[in-house]
Amino acid sequence: MNDNRFVRPINNLDYLEELLNEGYVIKGPRKDPSRDLTSFKAFLKKGKEFAPEDWLSSMGYEFVEPSTFTKGYRIAYKIIDEFPDQRFNSNYCLVKGKKEIPLYLKTEVPK
Repeated sequence: MNDNRFVRPINNLDYLEELLNEGYVIKGPRKDPSRDLTSFKAFLKKGKEFAPEDWLSSMGYEFVEPSTFTKGYRIAYKIIDEFPDQRFNSNYCLVKGKKEIPLYLKTEVPK
């Protein structure tokens, strides 16, 4: 993968393995790369999707900074077909070299 292109949202183990093979590492709340990767894979197996912050920006998402209203989360959102697509800043980052990309967890907004 060319570093000039954005990493796409991660929603399956195959794409995660592709990123890991390209030198990316998952950094998470446990501060133990092995345990962080295991828990990240468990989220993917449950059908969760993580989107990189730079990809969200390039797709026109807006960001709300952490506050009491957002329960301390930074939120990315975009209205698609009159329905909000909302993502919360997760405790995971994708790291390659000195570049650290925050990952946002897709959440379902009640209708």
